[in-house]
Amino acid sequence: MNINTLAKSSFIILQLLFICACKTDSKSDALSPTIIESNDTLIILDSLIQADVRNPDLYFDRAVYYKNKGLFPKAKADIYSALFIDSINADFYMFAGDLFVDMGDGANAAALMSKGINMNPKNEDLYVKAIAYNYYLQRYEAALNFTRDLIQLNKYNAEAYFFKGMIFKEINKENEAISSFQTCIEVDPGFYNAHMQLGLLFSYGGDDLSVQYFENALRLDENSREAMYAIAYHYQQKDEFNLAVNQYKKMILLNSKDHEIFFNLGHCYIGLDSLDKAYKHFDLATQIQPQYAGAYYMKGNLREIQGNNAEALMNYQQALNMLPGDTTIILAIKRLK
Repeated sequence: MNINTLAKSSFIILQLLFICACKTDSKSDALSPTIIESNDTLIILDSLIQADVRNPDLYFDRAVYYKNKGLFPKAKADIYSALFIDSINADFYMFAGDLFVDMGDGANAAALMSKGINMNPKNEDLYVKAIAYNYYLQRYEAALNFTRDLIQLNKYNAEAYFFKGMIFKEINKENEAISSFQTCIEVDPGFYNAHMQLGLLFSYGGDDLSVQYFENALRLDENSREAMYAIAYHYQQKDEFNLAVNQYKKMILLNSKDHEIFFNLGHCYIGLDSLDKAYKHFDLATQIQPQYAGAYYMKGNLREIQGNNAEALMNYQQALNMLPGDTTIILAIKRLK
């Protein structure tokens, strides 16, 4: 069975990264210090707005309240009221962008950032959000233009170089991506995600320089499963199975319930022609995660190789119960019947 866990994990992590990057350290999700959250918060906010209908901060506070309660349409109405009264406030634009992202409307979020930048041309946080939203929408040219504008505004903004690297990576300009990530860590040596991206780019080409970048990331976050996994998976993909096994074993010491690690160890032991050890580790994966169809399939595959068709069939059937209609599993079962 084909497994590309690292790539899938990286994609998920990047999605989360860009959503998180859109939430800068503004006052976006916090009420004003004068407003204490309680059961009467909405009543208090309503009465304050009635007494001072031209106060944009009060509409903002009520928008925050509604957003935190998941009442997005009401939050949207209030943040528009706040912006109508005060069309310059950068925090209002950033909150509105976050709100639209939560509502699944990235296009409006991006449009608001453009307007916010026009009103606040030196606010770096607005540029970062504009880049992130356009990246998420796959508007790479627009995102790249915002990175250039941000670098022109502040050539030491590490996030601009990081996003520039991500954009180049998406449009398959690997050398430019590497250059941008390297500039990012020159500006900010503690930029964890830039080290990880450099590691991934070099790993895709089988270059062991990737390990150096993953280890740099580990120095920044010594318990990073992502970085440890990347090192092990790099060696596994290069068929350097002993090095991969050693790295995976370090991870087990930190978390003995990580079923993916046992699964990958199973594949490494197949590479080392240790089929019994491989089966043991696939079996451990299914003990930890009983719904792990891939591990059951591999158990079946190993038993088939070893001539134990009855046990192979049992494991294949377990896998099929979890993945009905999977053609690879169905063919394996037909092969034994």
